[in-house]
Amino acid sequence: MSTNAMPLDQPKRRIDADTRFEAIDFVNRINFLFDRWQSEELLAAFSDDVIVDHPLGRSAGKEELAAFLKAYEPITHGVRRHNCNHVVDAGPGDDIVVTYYILLIRIAPSSQAGKLKTAPMEIMEYDEHLPKLISYAMVTDRLTRTETGDWRVRHKRVENVSEDKAFHF
Repeated sequence: MSTNAMPLDQPKRRIDADTRFEAIDFVNRINFLFDRWQSEELLAAFSDDVIVDHPLGRSAGKEELAAFLKAYEPITHGVRRHNCNHVVDAGPGDDIVVTYYILLIRIAPSSQAGKLKTAPMEIMEYDEHLPKLISYAMVTDRLTRTETGDWRVRHKRVENVSEDKAFHF
């Protein structure tokens, strides 16, 4: 069991439907920031004291996260992310913990991913191997609210990763 998971029999603070919807919507929208590689907006979705535990390394704070994202960017081109089976729990303090599975699907080779932006209405055909599920993981996002009421990721943990060995093509 994840160190962030709460035992099923432990009493939890009730999460109202609006908060649950907002939290799920927020983590799903982060996928679009990755998919379109909107790096400034992506970085803004994380708190200043963010911690990211990822199989490719750990980052603490926005500076380290920015460096991690810069190194991570090349493998994101031509990949789309899909979150499913969201579970929303109360976290420490007023934070919310959203646990979900993420599926990474390669829809274009990295070298040809630019076509997705320049010709978004066309059907792209590459070869018989795409689109292809390339990775599966469990993600736990601890979300916190800013003073203005916006969500930010305070801690992201990516674990139980299963990856196709042909991931980087």
